[in-house]
Amino acid sequence: MTASSALPVPGTVNFRDLGGYPVPGGRTRSGVIYRSDALHNLGEAGRAALTERGIHSIIDLRDEPERAAMPDDVEGLGFQDLHHAVFEGSVDAAATPGLGLGDLYRAILFRHTDVVRAVLTELAEPATTPAIIHCTAGKDRTGVLSALVLLTVGVDREDVLDDYEATQANLAGAWAEHMTEMARSQGIEVTPQLLGIMTESPRDVLASVLVDLYAVPGGLEGYLDSAGVGPEIRERLRALLVERD
Repeated sequence: MTASSALPVPGTVNFRDLGGYPVPGGRTRSGVIYRSDALHNLGEAGRAALTERGIHSIIDLRDEPERAAMPDDVEGLGFQDLHHAVFEGSVDAAATPGLGLGDLYRAILFRHTDVVRAVLTELAEPATTPAIIHCTAGKDRTGVLSALVLLTVGVDREDVLDDYEATQANLAGAWAEHMTEMARSQGIEVTPQLLGIMTESPRDVLASVLVDLYAVPGGLEGYLDSAGVGPEIRERLRALLVERD
């Protein structure tokens, strides 16, 4: 099983560990930060799987209508609910004519720096982890935030793109069919553009967005500084997520 492989958590299709990726002098630590699709279908087996992993917090990037329609099935488990809505990932935003994945990702990075700051700051606190970052598919909002976490702690850009690209195979089949029917039931026309936005994770799209990110004065660190994720937060995140050889 590779670092980007889905883990067997019942009720999910895209539950993965951000651990196992090489960094200079070590690798990312397993069992600290997970990424996932929505957690509304867990059932008893899925709930037990999360409990066994010792989860402390769930960082939910969905907006309120999404949360109301598909509430996380974690009531009574004692997990901390950390909610930071990123609207440019909902079905309504995805259905906007002419809007592509790259547009969504740039909006997350450059218009939602408040969410970037909040999520990375929370993940740098030991009391937050083990934590799950999730949205609906665990692809776009979760994918961009997961990429930032991995890049911040020193994971190579190609490995980050591998992690992002792995989502598409996980969403194929029943999940994609269910989401297509859900969109249609809301009166949304499922065009090829919308289907791609909902189910695909093309490597070249995130790669082009990361080029823009690194073009910010000061590169990645300059971007993080401008978003309010300063050197102290970055170092705490590295200490938590990286295990040295």
